Amino acid sequence: MWRYQSRQKPNRQLHIVENIMDLSANYLGLQLKNPIVPSSSPLSHTVASIRKLEDSGAAAVVMYSLFEEQITLESFHLDEYLNYGAESYAESLN
Repeated sequence: MWRYQSRQKPNRQLHIVENIMDLSANYLGLQLKNPIVPSSSPLSHTVASIRKLEDSGAAAVVMYSLFEEQITLESFHLDEYLNYGAESYAESLN
């Protein structure tokens, strides 16, 4: 009859060594803490969603583009609404 002796492993304390990697990056003169930069998307349209991206670890966010035509059109509409009724009187002239 064979007897098997179990071999017990000696108690070893685990030494956890934290090696924190430096993921910083330099992009177009900006010092970023990591290279995670979400591209322009619906997530970059509101400040609340941009804050969520930052809380999730994004170092920077690419904003959606504004074109000159959009700014000109908005300026035209603003001017139209500000001048609406500027040449009319509250009372009738008759």
